[in-house]
Amino acid sequence: MNKALRNPFTYIAFIIPTLVLYALFFVYPVIVSFVYGFYQWDGITEKVFIGIDNFTRLWKDEVFLKSLANNFYFMAFSLVVNIPLVFLISILISKVGRMRDFYKSAVFVPVVISTATVAILFGVLYNYDSGLINQFIRLVAPDSWAREWLSDPKLAMLSILIANAWQNIGFFIVLCLAAILNIPKEIVEASKIDGINGWSETWLITLPLIRPVLFVMLLLTVSGTMKVLDIVQIMTNGGPFQSTEVMSTYMLKVGFRSMELGYGSAIGVTMFILILVLTGILQKLTKHEEVQY
Repeated sequence: MNKALRNPFTYIAFIIPTLVLYALFFVYPVIVSFVYGFYQWDGITEKVFIGIDNFTRLWKDEVFLKSLANNFYFMAFSLVVNIPLVFLISILISKVGRMRDFYKSAVFVPVVISTATVAILFGVLYNYDSGLINQFIRLVAPDSWAREWLSDPKLAMLSILIANAWQNIGFFIVLCLAAILNIPKEIVEASKIDGINGWSETWLITLPLIRPVLFVMLLLTVSGTMKVLDIVQIMTNGGPFQSTEVMSTYMLKVGFRSMELGYGSAIGVTMFILILVLTGILQKLTKHEEVQY
């Protein structure tokens, strides 16, 4: 057994299947999409090479530019609203003496629910006639205050963002809470001796010590919001009037409904490059370093 563990071919034997799957389902599709981006192709007839026309067309396409703006709207909302909310809830749960495990489980429950189920659930809640939200509004306010949450271009995106936040913040709360609870008690006790308590402890002790986890949360948020698809596809399919269109939904429409696979591939490649650039910039700005206790 020891000889096998010392043999480098043992590790190679375990790594190769993973590398093959990674190359087959990630590297190869990216390369193929990049190549198809230089062609005009409907998936049936012969491909026609058109150079960078698909990529230059993107920046003249008003629908694509609107979908790109919506992706950035998703990202901004998640960074400005979701991340601070995650940190606040994590701090509150960490201060709880009793039933902490119950609260951790409660906030994590939406994460294990499928996105399709969450989208349908919120679609029912947002229903104009029978939805719980409008029913409550009609109880406490005039009927005119009820809204078409998913049919109003001004409210549709916000409605999706709330549903998306409800599903996903539980994962980040558990991640952040684990980092907070992992802070050595000696550091917390020493800070109290120095007169640091309450919110001062949060800003001066807790926040700096969980920077690596916050950095991971930022990376996951940026990459996740730039490729969001399923919840938008199910709740509004990009409507009304492209007010909730994102790059992924537009890519599907262009590629599989309009049968412009070359142009759809160009959108996919652009998404991939944008995610790489944004995560690279984030890494440079944050200058991630390991925290030493």
